[in-house]
Amino acid sequence: MLTRRATGIANAEVLVPAAGRVARTDSAGSFGLYGLPDGLLKFQLAADGCVAESVVVALERGRIDKLDVYLDGLPYVQDCRFTTHRQGRDWPPNPLTYCRFTATASDADGETDIDSVWVEIPAVGYARRLDYDPDRQLFTRTLAALLLPGQSLETLMGQSVLFKVADQESAVVQAPPCYLSRIIEYLPEPVFPSGWADTLRGDTTFIWHRFDHGFWVSYHCEIVRIEGGGPAGIAATFDRPAPQDTTYLYYAAELTSGDYYWTVEAIDAFGNSARSPEERFHVN
Repeated sequence: MLTRRATGIANAEVLVPAAGRVARTDSAGSFGLYGLPDGLLKFQLAADGCVAESVVVALERGRIDKLDVYLDGLPYVQDCRFTTHRQGRDWPPNPLTYCRFTATASDADGETDIDSVWVEIPAVGYARRLDYDPDRQLFTRTLAALLLPGQSLETLMGQSVLFKVADQESAVVQAPPCYLSRIIEYLPEPVFPSGWADTLRGDTTFIWHRFDHGFWVSYHCEIVRIEGGGPAGIAATFDRPAPQDTTYLYYAAELTSGDYYWTVEAIDAFGNSARSPEERFHVN
């Protein structure tokens, strides 16, 4: 007995119901059954991590038959995450809210055998394929709250989120359901620098209010350069783990002269987050 890639499957079960006989494969995927009756017999073959198969063989007394069966290795999806996110912005004034689905997937026959990974939320009739991100080596998709019933993430509270994967042979496997852990309702509040009013020249302590809403968060901050009125790339980032102080000393002289903005993102233990609106400043 061999897999689709001709690799032996050890400890697979070979059952012949009509003869009441069963055998197990050895480390090379081989098995032997002797003294079977003449005629058409069904062989049922099963192994962990593979799609079960059955074949019918015509047996004849005195003849030794060789049976090669190729089992399709099952795909699997894991590290499934369903997180919510809120981003403050200058315009429109309402925060942007969305949820993100991420997962990794593999297959007993190798990753090239994966056909697709998708997510389903039966309660709201949502089903979408996830895109593969080669940089992060995972499958991901973002769903804006505006596309949900009521245009709110609250619609998903208590609903089952199902991650599924299919291989090239159309075998489908579903991971255990995921559920929404938290929606962070409040945005972090930067204190300094802010509002175009501050100019940085050297060592600068970036300050923000402590995010105190009944659960711990870590902080991720980004400094983005502004060119032509829009963002021109991340110039620097810094992080503060929970429950550290809400300040960070940054040597602003490392930034070239010009305009910038910075944001503070609060991230809980489940990966849900809320990001402050952009606070602008100038560097001489």
